[in-house]
Amino acid sequence: MLTFTTKLTVQAGQAQAFERMMCIAVPKVREEPGNHAYSFHRSTQDPRVFLLYAEYEDQAAFDAYGAHLREMDIDLRALLDGPPIVEFYEEFA
Repeated sequence: MLTFTTKLTVQAGQAQAFERMMCIAVPKVREEPGNHAYSFHRSTQDPRVFLLYAEYEDQAAFDAYGAHLREMDIDLRALLDGPPIVEFYEEFA
């Protein structure tokens, strides 16, 4: 299992555009083969900060996820205030 989080800070005035894009993308991503979890959360302290939590069966499923985002023409770079912070985790218990 491949688990990761991504912390994204959206530019001022772009939170609604980001939310609209994610509300379309998230249900589609959840249908991907090998996807076990995919959910976005908004910070209660800063409404421009979002956290993605995702689990994929393996590296191949994760790689297909990246390709799927490109196919859906999802490019968040124009909405972000800085690079995303991605962390990968290994299950141990």
